[in-house]
Amino acid sequence: MLDNPFWEYSLAHYGRREVAESCLSLQDSMGANVNLLLFCCWLGCRGEGLTHEKLVEAQLMISDWDRQVVQPLRQIRRFLKQSADTTAQILEVVSTLELKAERVVQDRLASWWLKGDARAEKEGVAASVVVGLQQHNLAIYLTLLHAPLPAIHSPLFWPL
Repeated sequence: MLDNPFWEYSLAHYGRREVAESCLSLQDSMGANVNLLLFCCWLGCRGEGLTHEKLVEAQLMISDWDRQVVQPLRQIRRFLKQSADTTAQILEVVSTLELKAERVVQDRLASWWLKGDARAEKEGVAASVVVGLQQHNLAIYLTLLHAPLPAIHSPLFWPL
């Protein structure tokens, strides 16, 4: 998918250090999938809410690629980052591959979501509604992980 509004949102939102730290904390402590965390937030920004069934469908759709490609690349990158023998060039290649693999996940999610029911982004959604939808979407996902919902002031809820 060449034009992916979810990918663009993720680059901007995750590009904030505090957002990245929040996502990685949930990933490392609760096993959260960062792409699904961002997906929940992106949908809220679009004025859309998830259902439990749709979230499970999204998880299933990306699970093989995530397990077979993204996670192994992440493990390799993390290992290389800690290794004294690693050259910056090797780390950069692996990091680039990991990012491309993450893009595949996000392309799949965006393509699936955007073609369903001819969904269109709602214009002019109030900030309080956006945060409420983001909380709703994240609550569905984090409940599956038995993880607490982030506080209302969490960077995950920051507007773009």
